[in-house]
Amino acid sequence: KANIEKLLEKKKFSWKQYGVSIVSDGWTDIQRRLLINFIAYSLDGPIFLKCVDASGEYKDDEYLKGLFIEVIKEVGEDNVVQIITYNAPVCQRAEMNLASDP
Repeated sequence: KANIEKLLEKKKFSWKQYGVSIVSDGWTDIQRRLLINFIAYSLDGPIFLKCVDASGEYKDDEYLKGLFIEVIKEVGEDNVVQIITYNAPVCQRAEMNLASDP
């Protein structure tokens, strides 16, 4: 575990230098749960951040915006270069709301 943490810290260090892209995608598993994945991608490669089980949640733009805010805080607001997500209208609205908030 310590070795993995050391490798992750090296990748995370590059975020400050080169920035990081947050990549998100939603999908439904075999048990019909809606899962939303978040990955940080930078010059040193991707890091899986988390998967959220959004089953039973009302998946509007405010809900997604809240998830993006959590991930942005995790990777550091100043490090985020862009957010890449699937092209659903609700995702587009969430991104627009993020862009308009200070």
